[in-house]
Amino acid sequence: MRTIAVLNMKGGVGKTTTVINLAHILANDYRRRVVVVDCDPQCNLTSFYGASEADGPTVADVLRGTHEPYWADNVIEVTPWLSILPASTQLWQLDLAAIKAGQSNITALRGFVQAMEEDQEIDVVLFDCPPGFTAASTAALMAAQEVIIPVLMDGFSIEGMAEMLAQVSSIRSSNPGLKVGGVLINQWHRSVPVIQAEKVLRAMPVPVYTQTIRRSDKVLESTMVKEAVADYSVTSSAARDYRLLAQEIFGEGKQHGQV
Repeated sequence: MRTIAVLNMKGGVGKTTTVINLAHILANDYRRRVVVVDCDPQCNLTSFYGASEADGPTVADVLRGTHEPYWADNVIEVTPWLSILPASTQLWQLDLAAIKAGQSNITALRGFVQAMEEDQEIDVVLFDCPPGFTAASTAALMAAQEVIIPVLMDGFSIEGMAEMLAQVSSIRSSNPGLKVGGVLINQWHRSVPVIQAEKVLRAMPVPVYTQTIRRSDKVLESTMVKEAVADYSVTSSAARDYRLLAQEIFGEGKQHGQV
């Protein structure tokens, strides 16, 4: 089982759309059993799948330890191949509690995914993390094996990369197996500043995925109708790019259980 956190300290870089499209491709094209975990109190991923905290336990409940003991009782089935552990606005309160009294359990998600792995019923877990190192995103990094860092090709993203890598590195003292899977260049388009920034990024001592995600209005449209762009506009540049990215990260084999 692979556990991947999608994280950047900046907002608006495509973290949630990356999770949505990788999950869709893994579940529908590869027939992988996928759980997505919404660690963001804005609940965008949860809303996308039509889930809510009224449907059952949430990430906040897992962090508090008030959830049901069996992981399968906590996730909400979206399709036979895809389930979600939703977020809730209670994550805001958890962050405040963690600051004031350390009331959140940052190893709780690790236990959650370890139970999945022991049952051998899930192939991939994708954590959609909010900007910054909140209680939930820290818990996700404690549970993850690797990190995908979506970035835009601007000066702020490049300048912030060192801090981002330093923060991930600091987690390794508690999660030694954590690694940066790669930096994902998002909303790529042919312009001199973007090409120059990409050149600088690829020269940095950090893994960068070969595949980029090209800028496309179809991505924005797909979020409005709550469909993965890989399904909403199959032939769009972004849909093709996400499928190639899935091949790069997970390999080309599409046999069940061979992630």
